[in-house]
Amino acid sequence: MGSKPTYIDLFAGCGGLSLGLHQSGWKGLFAIEKSPDAFKTLKHNLIDNRNHFEWPEWLPEKNLEIDSVLKTYRPQLEELKNKVDLVAGGPPCQGFSMAGRRNENDTRNNLVKSYIKFISILKPKVIFFENVKGFTQEFKKNIDKGKKYSNYVVDALKRNGYYVKGELVNFGDYGIPQKRTRFILVGVRNDLENASKLSAESFFSQIKENRHSFLSGKNLTINTNLQDAISDLLKSNGLKESPDTKSFQAGTYSKVNSTYQSLMRTGVVDSIADSHRFPKHRPDIIEKFDVIIKSCQKNKDIDAKTRERFNIKNTLSFLWTKTIKAQQ
Repeated sequence: MGSKPTYIDLFAGCGGLSLGLHQSGWKGLFAIEKSPDAFKTLKHNLIDNRNHFEWPEWLPEKNLEIDSVLKTYRPQLEELKNKVDLVAGGPPCQGFSMAGRRNENDTRNNLVKSYIKFISILKPKVIFFENVKGFTQEFKKNIDKGKKYSNYVVDALKRNGYYVKGELVNFGDYGIPQKRTRFILVGVRNDLENASKLSAESFFSQIKENRHSFLSGKNLTINTNLQDAISDLLKSNGLKESPDTKSFQAGTYSKVNSTYQSLMRTGVVDSIADSHRFPKHRPDIIEKFDVIIKSCQKNKDIDAKTRERFNIKNTLSFLWTKTIKAQQ
């Protein structure tokens, strides 16, 4: 392994956390992600175009499920014990999210145990764990009433020899244009020289202390709103023929309207916004969407009459129409 600190990304998605680590000078060893589409994005951006990972020969460079990796490559993982600086990532959040049904019996919740097993085998120096706010809250209506998965993870990591600290962090306090509170957990292996409980706790004190310098360095404020973020992506800004999908039109950038947009468009020279497309709907389809949107109330399902009129089966259609309207 090279001189850069190394990490493994679990439940990596399309590689957002890996990209941040890449930009911060870390070197990826490999990433585990089950979704084929998400892994294709990660591979395109970080493997093919940035050569970011030192991918081991024994592990297929493809989408993989963590339990399959634990079962099939246990000997190879054990060879990495105490050799990896960081394991990052967090199990899927759907079963814990306050935005969903919060189902304690969601099978994806069991991936927390897979995460703990992975940590117990590799024993990285540092752990970075992320999940939704609901991960810290009790399941009051399900079988194991009062169960907090955050407590389970903290206790399990302590038993595996880590100093652990977890806190809720609102990323809106760091320039993100939304209130986005997430449970962040940091663990430091307690057999390391100079390791202490304070080393885990200091992570949170340091990001708070450095918040203002971070924001000023990027010319951002905590008052950035959604309009500041994406008003340069509205359909009304203009359209061009899509360069890669004939059945769509491509959205074009307006002039920069905020410091946030200026930061997001650093290095961008094309007037066509990347991966920002609009379907070429017929006039009658657009009219249908408009009628449905006008019938909707905030935080309410589409009424039965409108559902029957347009043969709408579920609320996904509502979400789609809201997206269409927002882009107009």
